[in-house]
Amino acid sequence: MQHRQGALAFDAAFNLTEPWTVLFGPSGSGKTTILRAIAGLMRPAAGRIVLHGATTTTLFDTAAGISLPAYRRGVRLAAQVAALFPNMTVRQNIAYGVPAASAEIVDEALQRFRLTGLADSMPWKLSGGERQRVAVARAATSAITVSTGSLLLLDEPFAGLHLPLRDELLDDLRSWLAAKKTPVLSVTHDVGEAFQLAAEVIKFSDGSVLEQGPVETVLAEERTRLLDQLSRLQQRQ
Repeated sequence: MQHRQGALAFDAAFNLTEPWTVLFGPSGSGKTTILRAIAGLMRPAAGRIVLHGATTTTLFDTAAGISLPAYRRGVRLAAQVAALFPNMTVRQNIAYGVPAASAEIVDEALQRFRLTGLADSMPWKLSGGERQRVAVARAATSAITVSTGSLLLLDEPFAGLHLPLRDELLDDLRSWLAAKKTPVLSVTHDVGEAFQLAAEVIKFSDGSVLEQGPVETVLAEERTRLLDQLSRLQQRQ
């Protein structure tokens, strides 16, 4: 993908080869723009985006003149800000876009995301963290039930949660999506989160891919630096 956004020039190319891939980089490096381009929420200046699943679908290709609208892509996005339907309950939000034949997946999502007791609540009654969980549950259930190839995009949707709950939800989500064979591309700048997921990592900076591979290799330097910082903090206490 080639694109320019303000002073940031994108020249990014990568393949997703593992069930869960983490796009890792500092704030402002262009990670969210990459997700938006894949989801069809913005149009790159040039490039090609292909989704491989039961069938291979070209989502975007400037050379071939292809640009599928977002609603025709088997891609679902949970962003940093939870945009829920204000006139729908939690259950109705999660069920949006789920085929009637797959209705049982909604109950499964409510349980996985600790939302069963809030199923009949309206969004305005929820805390910020609860709204985020509903948004992720909605995107995940929709991606799982796409009939052709699908991809779930996560743009740091758990960033505002307490760490124990975030870690628990990530573990549950990873096992659930792996069982449903739904691939994930998630964004983070949190080294601990990347290691917890034990995922393939794409290190991203200034609109370009710097390195791709196992988290233990790609983020070894960042992990060492983080452990050193924690050690110094403990020594001061």
